[in-house]
Amino acid sequence: MRSAKERELRGKLGIPDDAETVLIFGETSHWDPNWLYTSDEYYDKRIRSILGRALDELEAEPRRVFSVECVHFLRLYWERQSADRARLRRAINDGQMRLTATGFTTPDTLLPATEALIRDYHLGQLWLHERGLTVEPTVAYLPDNFGYSPGLPAVLNALGFDRTAITRIDGMHFAGCDYRLPSAYPLPGSSADDLKRAGSDAFIWEGPDGDSSVLCHWNAHTYFFGDMLAASGVIRWMGRTFGFNRRDERHIARRIHQYVAKLKSQALSPYLFCPIGCDFNDPIPGLYQLLDRYNAHRYPQTGIWVANAGIDDYLAFVDCHRDRLPRFQLDSNPYWMGFYVTRPGVKVRTNRLNHRLMALETVGAAQQIERSANGQASCAQADKAHERLADAWRIAVLSNHHDFVTGTSPDRVYFGEQSEWLAQSERAAEQSHHLLSRYAPAVKRWSADEAIDWGYRGRELFVHTPHFSLTFCQDRGGCLTSLRATADDRELLDGPANDLVAYRDSGGLWRMGHEFVGGVFRCRDRLSRRKVSISVEGTKHRLKLFSLAALDGVPVERTVTIHADSPVIEMRLRGRARRYRTVTVAFPTAVHSDSLTMDVAGGVVVRPAEKLYRPTFWAARSFVHLRDAERGVCAVFGGPGCVAQTAPGTLELAALRYAPKERAFGILPILAHPAAGHDRNEHTFDYALFVCGVGDYRELALPQRANALLDEFFAPDIPAAAVLADVLEVLGDSVVVRACKRADRGAGIIVRLERLHHRVTPATLRLRKGRLIEAWTCDARERDEQRLFSDGQAVALKLRQPLTSVRLVVGATQAAS
Repeated sequence: MRSAKERELRGKLGIPDDAETVLIFGETSHWDPNWLYTSDEYYDKRIRSILGRALDELEAEPRRVFSVECVHFLRLYWERQSADRARLRRAINDGQMRLTATGFTTPDTLLPATEALIRDYHLGQLWLHERGLTVEPTVAYLPDNFGYSPGLPAVLNALGFDRTAITRIDGMHFAGCDYRLPSAYPLPGSSADDLKRAGSDAFIWEGPDGDSSVLCHWNAHTYFFGDMLAASGVIRWMGRTFGFNRRDERHIARRIHQYVAKLKSQALSPYLFCPIGCDFNDPIPGLYQLLDRYNAHRYPQTGIWVANAGIDDYLAFVDCHRDRLPRFQLDSNPYWMGFYVTRPGVKVRTNRLNHRLMALETVGAAQQIERSANGQASCAQADKAHERLADAWRIAVLSNHHDFVTGTSPDRVYFGEQSEWLAQSERAAEQSHHLLSRYAPAVKRWSADEAIDWGYRGRELFVHTPHFSLTFCQDRGGCLTSLRATADDRELLDGPANDLVAYRDSGGLWRMGHEFVGGVFRCRDRLSRRKVSISVEGTKHRLKLFSLAALDGVPVERTVTIHADSPVIEMRLRGRARRYRTVTVAFPTAVHSDSLTMDVAGGVVVRPAEKLYRPTFWAARSFVHLRDAERGVCAVFGGPGCVAQTAPGTLELAALRYAPKERAFGILPILAHPAAGHDRNEHTFDYALFVCGVGDYRELALPQRANALLDEFFAPDIPAAAVLADVLEVLGDSVVVRACKRADRGAGIIVRLERLHHRVTPATLRLRKGRLIEAWTCDARERDEQRLFSDGQAVALKLRQPLTSVRLVVGATQAAS
């Protein structure tokens, strides 16, 4: 018995009520802003033609739907083809040209900061809104990512999305990616294996927080499964058919039956989704004529009805059968691991850039609160700073793309365009910094009774602080050979730490060598095998240790900074990797656990030490926590966040990598990885280590401590937290301010809160200056949701999701007014 909602949806698409199987062709064209070509080259070669033909097809057939994944190229077409604006607006607002998200890109979700992902979708929605394009999608389609953050449901819910669709998950077969036979897939123990066993490509994806969730579809047969509907041959790609076109009735019917046979075994509802959308392809000419002909001639015998619609239409149908779907806390990683650390410079630059932009926004928002409290009108200098920040963000979000921050574009694109985009954003950020420089940097004050004692004993260097005792051995590569916390005086290390390990890596931009048949990933050198001199400089309050050595024949420099008043050991590595090498920083500890806790976009997750590969590298955002029943240790990093437990208790942070192109058996290329990239530059990797006890990450406030260290790494000259605390107090058990900014849509400022506990968490926002005129909860696209009660000074709310956005409108105090 079909529900009224399901019958209504069928009626809109003309699907007979008695159709036993419905095959929905969702047509799009996957657009990478700059992968093998630059953005302008892609636009000139393909985008202008694709969108022009799509508009023609939509006007010729009012029932037809063509979907667009991201806003970047839509914006270029709007700006450069002004004569088509009315057609474009009509197609989008009428729902024929369907947006499957609002991001400027289809972002990688493993490497960018949570806030960077949020801005991608928010700024794309803002661009649409400002041009009279009224669509506000509820689905986010991410067809070509190389794995997905397990916290993605929380990020999408914060943005107002409740549905998504994905493709590349760990353990699935993807043509041209390996020399394994297709029969080897799905790999045992993988996410693909779990979904196959569940018998459904549609499922409820739950976040690790326990409250966020999205309805999700997995394209188990690639995101271009249906591209060859009207063709025979190998593939359609970049507007070319590697084969020949076929539109005869028999061929179309055979293709449809092939698609249904493969999709039906993984469906718990009558609805099957067949994506059409390989890279930069034109719409299939006269698609609805082919579908109508099949329905007229074949439907009476087969009971299969075919339609063209959007992924959102398909998910609306599946939602009518939600109670039959499996539920997963999906961690679809590692799909590929090499890109976590490929081109390490781009990871560091984007981390630094995003962190500084958020810090500057916080300062700007705090100044706005102060001006409003004093009854002052908008300040021209502050408005200009806000404009520069907006310029910086619009460029910065493009780096989220899954072929940009990942480092998987060839040299000509990375150095010719992507790196220059980052430079433009960095310049705009510094212009804003100059305009907001009305504050003074925080001054660190030392306690008289906190001091560092240090000295040499033979070839060993001993350091004592109120928090720990350290030993560095010059005969073991200048490594840290002993670490004892003052609290219990127990040895934490199980070998030379802050060691550098060089691996022979036959992988390339996307993958490490041990991820594919015929590849190599093997230790070649360790710094702890040779003698290294350590030089020391500093005061009784702050000590710096320097060492310079050769790893695998290449110079590397390490710096260790120790503060008398801090339990944190700050470290920096500067150097480069040899060709076909990955370099890690190793910390063998006495903490033995079979799991690792780390932060990801959208939350914190516990992961196994190994999954599919040995070693297994994981993408983390800023920290990794290793603990057992007796002790714990935490590492913090400024990027790249690539972490493995290579032996019981041994943390390795991948810091440098130079692997130009995947090669199997030393000579065979991997067809799915056509790009090569070279990286002979030196890079800087900032990281830190501290002993943190036996509690979990919430009790130990690890997200807050990691964020404070990132402030030290990337924005020591912008005391954003102190400036904000002067005007706004945030009260709550394990509640963190993740962003504070001037509103782009509507009035006031936006405060983004993250709750760390897995439960409904009360929070209070209290103004220290000014009067609270009104307050609302809103989503991260800045659409108001619920008005909050305020006493004029404070507002209380309950955080029911991991990420909550609040709009505060501030006015002058009575005295000021």
